[in-house]
Amino acid sequence: MQSFNWGVIGPGNIANTFAKAISASKKGKILAVASRSKERASEFADTYNIQKTYSDYGQMLADPEIDIIYIATPHNFHYQQAKMCLEAGKHVLVEKPCTVNAKQMKVLVELAQSKKLLLQEALWSRFMPCLSQLRQLLDEGIIGDVQYIQSEIGFAFQKRDKARMIKAELAGGALLDLGVYSITVSQFLLQEHPDKVTAMGKLTQQQVDGHVFANMRYPSGRFAQFTCSMLAQSSNTMRIVGSEGYVNLPSCFWDTDKAEIFKDNQLLQTIEIPHPVNGFEYQIEASMDSIQKGLLCSDVMSHTDSVGVLSVMDDIRKQLGVKFPQQIEAL
Repeated sequence: MQSFNWGVIGPGNIANTFAKAISASKKGKILAVASRSKERASEFADTYNIQKTYSDYGQMLADPEIDIIYIATPHNFHYQQAKMCLEAGKHVLVEKPCTVNAKQMKVLVELAQSKKLLLQEALWSRFMPCLSQLRQLLDEGIIGDVQYIQSEIGFAFQKRDKARMIKAELAGGALLDLGVYSITVSQFLLQEHPDKVTAMGKLTQQQVDGHVFANMRYPSGRFAQFTCSMLAQSSNTMRIVGSEGYVNLPSCFWDTDKAEIFKDNQLLQTIEIPHPVNGFEYQIEASMDSIQKGLLCSDVMSHTDSVGVLSVMDDIRKQLGVKFPQQIEAL
């Protein structure tokens, strides 16, 4: 069995979740961690028994023992860091959103194709078996013809003064961090991208999106609505409504291991697939499987889908007037 040595860039909270998940893998392990803070890198390495630490990303990327990099830094760093990894000949799994905008994603896709390297957006929801099983049942017509999807996701991050999400210079706002889940799960279940998007919302004093209220229309005539907020605590649920019934994804729907299917207001079936660890393990294994198969991404979260979801968010941000510093948006 082929084994993979991973490097981690950015040993923050999300990287801790990743590290716990990969510890259960039979073919992957974290060999190295890189951070601008030597102390954070050393602490992370000690916690997870990681052999190598780097304070320079370039030095880690020059390590011939490392096969694939996991990028867990704030959004504004993703594009440049992923580009650096690909140029160094490393496969890469990048936390969502993979880039700040669609044009950046397209550049990375072209680079990955030219280098024949994996470029995988780490949108963990897409890899969960509960959603895949639900999509199959929806395709089989378990609730008739799907008509629309409604979801909401929100947390009161304004109470956290140092929160990354409140800062425009870190590509903050509710949409890229939270609303992306509503967009991508809807796209996955409907298997198409919207052809019309309308949105309104509220900007914070820092001029990032505090609330977003969006409607999406799809070429098939179906719809999806979502709200996302970093100023309010919501139910964090999703409902898929069909001509003969509906499906409830309970809180937190993006971390879904359960789906309840109803007909005539009666519970018809429950899909329940508990995560072996914390839910990150699925995207980790899928990334390594894709490399073994010579794929540049998983079809569960394809490059086309990554670009499509980012294009929707570009459209919404334009409608709301959200603008990040130019250096964040640049190629």
